[in-house]
Amino acid sequence: STNNVPIESTEIYIDGSMHIAGSIANDTLYKGSLEIKGRGNSTWGMPKKPYKIKLDKAAALLGMNSDKKWVLLANYADKSLIRNEVAFELSRRMELAFTPDGKFVEVVLNGAYVGNYELVESIEVSDHRVNIAEMDEDATTLPGISGGYLVEMDGFAYGEPVYFETPHGLLASVHYPDDDDINQEQKDYIKNYFTGFENSLFAENFTDEEDGYQKYFDLTSYVNWYLVNEIIGNPDTFWSTYLYKNKDDDKIYTGPVWDFDIAANNDERLGDAVNKLMQDAAHEPKQWIKR
Repeated sequence: STNNVPIESTEIYIDGSMHIAGSIANDTLYKGSLEIKGRGNSTWGMPKKPYKIKLDKAAALLGMNSDKKWVLLANYADKSLIRNEVAFELSRRMELAFTPDGKFVEVVLNGAYVGNYELVESIEVSDHRVNIAEMDEDATTLPGISGGYLVEMDGFAYGEPVYFETPHGLLASVHYPDDDDINQEQKDYIKNYFTGFENSLFAENFTDEEDGYQKYFDLTSYVNWYLVNEIIGNPDTFWSTYLYKNKDDDKIYTGPVWDFDIAANNDERLGDAVNKLMQDAAHEPKQWIKR
């Protein structure tokens, strides 16, 4: 950061610059200005901090798709450092619609070596990330207001600028449209849409393929997303679930996958989870999958 200012906030970006050097010839692979802040909830309280960075100009860092926004995952809770990337690779092989790309890097911050991180594409709505329709800021009626939206079923949603609660008590934070751009009609629309989906899921005719919950919810993307989380045994599967709704599309889709640092039997609260199914053993809220 500029003048070696410490990064102490997950709210406020501070100015800085970044230099990426090749590991063999020490050649410069990237050099530019950026803004940086902390990120994460439980992970921000750990000794090795994760960060979110915003480049001044979009760049294709380490051969990944060009964008301004990136994440440095610390993987502090995962001493192997590879659980997130193994899960991302599972997602890629199962051909989920959007999977973050990532590359391992050694990080020197303000002159001090802070460890091995994974530089990862952040989950954003853009052409090379979650590629859904961009919302018109002024949209207040259909069809414009129908999308796109990026939502996270999020146990920490109370700390987010824009969030809602479903009738069955699940918390959801709205990541797109951005909190600076979203209007009240859009907030109401997406909350009401999820309410309609959840009400249909818990209605008597919920298994009806035409008039049940599948009218509002894409089952295939949910199953494939769940399989990635089940194969790697992710206890945060339902605590943090990304979903998106596109414009002129009635269905809510599940993904991208994210957050696997305590997966693969790395959560002591579960005991030995090797032979446990996450639909039984993962942390709440599990109302949807149980239904």
